[in-house]
Formats: sequence, C-alpha cells, structure tokens
Amino acid sequence: MPAGRAQGLSLRQLVTVEPVLFLYAFGLFMNVPVAQQFVYSRLSEAKGFPYHFQQKTGCEGKELNDSMKKLEKEVQTEASYVQLGIVMFSAIPSIIISLFMGGWSDKVGRRPALILPTLGSALEAVVVLFVMYFKLPIYCLFIGGFLHGICGYYTTIILACMSYVADTTEQSVIALRLGIIELIVFLGGMVAQLTSGLLIEKLGFIAPYWIIFGCHVAAMLYAIFFVPESRVKSSTETGRLFSMENFKSPWRVYLKATGHIKRNLVVLTFCTGILSIAVLGINGVVNLFTLHSPLCFSPEYVGYFLAFRQFMHGVGGVTAIKVFGMCMSDANISRIALVSYIGFLVCLGFSTTLLMVFISPIVGIFGGAGPPVLRAMMSKIVSADDQGSLFSAVSSIEVLCTFGGTALFNSLYPKSLKFDVPGFVFVLGAILMLLPLFCTFCLRDQSMFKRKRKIANSPGGYEKIGDGPEEEHDDERYADDSPDNVSVDSPIIPPSPEEVPAKYV
Repeated sequence: MPAGRAQGLSLRQLVTVEPVLFLYAFGLFMNVPVAQQFVYSRLSEAKGFPYHFQQKTGCEGKELNDSMKKLEKEVQTEASYVQLGIVMFSAIPSIIISLFMGGWSDKVGRRPALILPTLGSALEAVVVLFVMYFKLPIYCLFIGGFLHGICGYYTTIILACMSYVADTTEQSVIALRLGIIELIVFLGGMVAQLTSGLLIEKLGFIAPYWIIFGCHVAAMLYAIFFVPESRVKSSTETGRLFSMENFKSPWRVYLKATGHIKRNLVVLTFCTGILSIAVLGINGVVNLFTLHSPLCFSPEYVGYFLAFRQFMHGVGGVTAIKVFGMCMSDANISRIALVSYIGFLVCLGFSTTLLMVFISPIVGIFGGAGPPVLRAMMSKIVSADDQGSLFSAVSSIEVLCTFGGTALFNSLYPKSLKFDVPGFVFVLGAILMLLPLFCTFCLRDQSMFKRKRKIANSPGGYEKIGDGPEEEHDDERYADDSPDNVSVDSPIIPPSPEEVPAKYV
C-alpha cells in the first residue's frame, strides 16, 4: 500500500467536492424549515389559526380550546400534504434522471453530475421567491420542486460525491471518507437550521430565501471552476445522457455479481433503503411535531433543535467510524449506528417537553454512522469502473424510499393527531429500523470488505486479499478497470508522488 495513502487523507483529497456539497446542503436544509413554516404561516392565515412565526412561542399560549385544536389539526394536515407534494415533484423526476446519470458519469466524468443539481436548486429558489413576492398560490411551489427534480435533486449530487470519493480514495479509509461527506451534509444542515429560525423571526421568509439562492449559485460556480475531474473521459463510449446503456448500467452491477458478493450487495442495498425511510422520510414530520401543542416551538427553537440533531449525528457518526473502526468490523459499526438511531426515534416519539426533545439526539449520537458505513461496504466490493453505476442505483433507491417514507409518515401523522398521539410515527420508524439491524446478520464472507481494488486513474492496482477459489474468481472480475492514459494537461486529479508504488518509480 502506498505510504501516502496509509498515513491518512491529504488536504488535496479533503477539499474537492466538499465546498460544493456544503453549500448545496446549507441551501437545501435551510429550505426545509423556511419553506415549510412559510406554508404553515400561509395556511394559518387563510384559516384563521393564531400561528405567529415572529413570537417566542408558535401558539397563543400552551392551552388551546376545542375549536382552536380542531383548526390546528386542519392546518397541520394540509401543511403535511403540501410538503408531501413538494417532495413528490422533486423525488420522482430525480430518480429517473439519476438512473441515467450514474452510468453517464462513469463515461464522461463526475463534474456534470455535480453541476446539474446545483442549477436545479437555484431555479427552485427563484420559483419560491416569486411565490413569496407575488403571493402566488402555495401549490406553485410544486413547480420549483419539479425543476429541481429534473436536474437531479439531492439524488444526483450525492451519487456524484460518493462516486468521486470512490474514484480518489484508497479503501482502508473509504468508510471514514464517506463519513466525512456525511458530516459535511450534517454541518451544512446544522448551520442552515441554526440560523433559519433567527432569520425567520427577525426578517421574515424572503431574506432567508435570498441566502438559499446565493448558496446554490455559489455551489454551481465552485463546481464549474474549482473542482478537478476524477475520471478519464472514455474515448470509445458515447457521452449521450439518455441512452439505454446508461439506464441499464446501475442494474448490471447487481446482475453480474455472483455468490456472496451478490447476496451482500442486495442485503446492503435493502438496508440503506429502509434506513432512508426512517432517517430522511420522517424529516418533514419532525418539524410539524415540534410546532404542535404542547411543544409549540417557535421558529428559533425549531432551528436550534434541528441544528443540534444534525451536529450530534454528524460528529457522532464520524467519531464512531474512526474510533470503533480501530477494533470493529464495518458490520458491527453499522449495528451500533442502527441501535443508536432507534433510541433517538423512540425518545423523540415520547417527548412532551423541550428538554426531552433535546435529549433525543444525544441518545442517537452514533446514528449518523449508518449510511456512510453501508455505502462504503458496497463500494469496496464493486470495481472502480462501476462506482457511478452502483451509487446511481443506491441513491435512486434511497430517494424512492425517502419519498415512500415521506408519503407514509405524512399520511399517518394527520391520522395520529385524531388520537392525540403525534409521536406514533417515530415509534413506527424505530420498528422499521429493526429490519436493517437484523439484515446485517445475513451478510456473508465479510473478508471481501477488506479486499483492495485499484483506484480509478491510479497507475496500478493493489494486491488482492483472499486465496479461496471464489475470491480468486471475483478478483479477476475486478481487474479490468479504467485505462490509465492520463495526459499531462488533463484536469483529472493525478496521483501525488508519494501515492505511486515503488515499482512505477
């Protein structure tokens, strides 16, 4: 193993796609509370419910009479369905686009897959600003979600970042590297949500959305001018995005896998899908839950809680990967993460006071380690040329499950209000999390997660681990990676001198 790789991650590795992802995540996560509370405010105004986003409490006192409680349920129900509509118009087009985007980025490079979603998010911000300035119907927000979706949405930028990391990172640190990517998302969300409540209370809804627009434009410009390409553009393959070859490539990764590799890929993909239901699909309900009586959080406290949750999951996730990775397998780290997140959901579901709500992220501190560890395990058993296709399939399934989770929880939440148990959806999410926890015990031949494969565009491969017949056969499949004919003038990241094995010097 090259000495430079063994010692850790260089600064050049750490600062590539991270600024793009941070700016995009900042804008995306600030959009969630701002847009949702804007919708909640418009609906409350239309129905005559006393919601005041510029006061320290969202309700007029903690106790509401029967008529106000009925009105509150109407506002919460309609706001829940509007949020579901926005997610639907964003998620469904993005799933279709990402299925083409993964194989396409394997051929033409990762930068186009980074640029397109930032353009879409900027267009969505423009639509939302028009709705706010001209007091257009709130259902016009669906147009912005659709524009963001056809440009790839969160699905595409995540697959691009994960593929970029897989292209440029040696496998011994790939779980940590993906954990850092996850941390960047959490930090972007933390800063956004920490400031969103204060901005709403002091400036209303329009000023925060100009900040969101500025972040997405900055992310797009950084991706265009400052992110070096990580892959050689194929001279033989077509660069056409909408081709059946690109559409089939994500599923071919699973079809050509054999034996324990196929089993593990399917199990891990199932785990990430269910994880997306409980982690991302439940986000919209979290906001409504904190706005509901008896909590009645103000926008400021909603922001504080969401930021604290992001911080605990992000920092705790990276810490778990780094510390537990010294003495545990990836599978065991994922189990700890899943148990921790189950604790978070149960604790939040039974919260009736501000203190209980803020304790729940502490219980789930290691929950953020789950997604990056599961993705790293999949990346380790797939060849360098299939990273984009793999993450295209994974991110599409994650977004599809996120949409399914959003539909499930946003539909059940209004019904749970009829029985005065708004925390029921979080308990249900915790029960669903038991499925991936049990599935991690179905993984076979875990030595394959330590096998080394060639890094894309590296001057040579690394020695494979394993001497069994099946492992030798699997290693042969992963030997045909990308050609290494990178010209001197290429914008593609070249290996640093310390990363070149001695036999090439």
